[in-house]
Amino acid sequence: MRSILRIGLLGGLLIGISLPLAAQQQVLVKGVEQGQGTLRARGGECFAITPQHVVGLGMGLSVINAERIRAPAEPLTDFGDDIAVIRIAAEGRMPCGMSWPLNESLDDLLRQAVNRGREGVILRVRDTGGLESHAVRFSALDDRYIEVTLLTPDNEAFKGISGSRLLLDGRPVGMVLNTEMGAIRAYRQDALNQRIGAFFAVGGSRLPSSTLPLEPRRGQVMATARTAVREEPSPWSPVVHWLEVGQSVELSAKVKSRPWWQVPGGYVRVRDTTAP
Repeated sequence: MRSILRIGLLGGLLIGISLPLAAQQQVLVKGVEQGQGTLRARGGECFAITPQHVVGLGMGLSVINAERIRAPAEPLTDFGDDIAVIRIAAEGRMPCGMSWPLNESLDDLLRQAVNRGREGVILRVRDTGGLESHAVRFSALDDRYIEVTLLTPDNEAFKGISGSRLLLDGRPVGMVLNTEMGAIRAYRQDALNQRIGAFFAVGGSRLPSSTLPLEPRRGQVMATARTAVREEPSPWSPVVHWLEVGQSVELSAKVKSRPWWQVPGGYVRVRDTTAP
């Protein structure tokens, strides 16, 4: 509850009763850029939806919630349209988002918001902990995107805003992607649900390694640190065996869009080895 009490209300806008849920699901994402993400659970695991340009290659990826609890993360899937899903090692660290907006059309609601110039809120986690909100006005939309503008122009508000949740009457209606010429563009929540829905409808605890896209690679890499060879390309997958510093291993493939090599018996992190 403390994180909820630390929310900053800007522009004199009172946020609706659904804010506690939206606040609990929001995290600060630190990747190649700093941005925001929204937690969502699947099959006992925790994930975050965030812009791909925030994730980058996923090196040193982590998330921090409003209580300043940090958890490591790894890139998982790029869905296109600058939308990515990352896996969070949240076990014992932070609660994950167990609820998600219904998969329903927002056409009428958003069209009315634009036509009437209604006000909404962009919600995000601060660097220093807690949350802050920025009041915005709805100005344009199409079948995938919503455009809003800040009610109180503030250059600081644009820093690290990608991935923030856009709320209307306390209801999530979009995820911020970028800003341009003072306008903020968000991906509509209903369009986002359609794009990522199939992934979160899949049962099971983890994406099986047999289904991961692989790029054939040949050569040898050398361990630059004591390195675990794991059953799956995941930092919390069981260890098959260890490579000592200076020990070489043959490559068979690279996992697409993820920082892992496939080697005999399992997978090793790219960052813990030399280039092939």
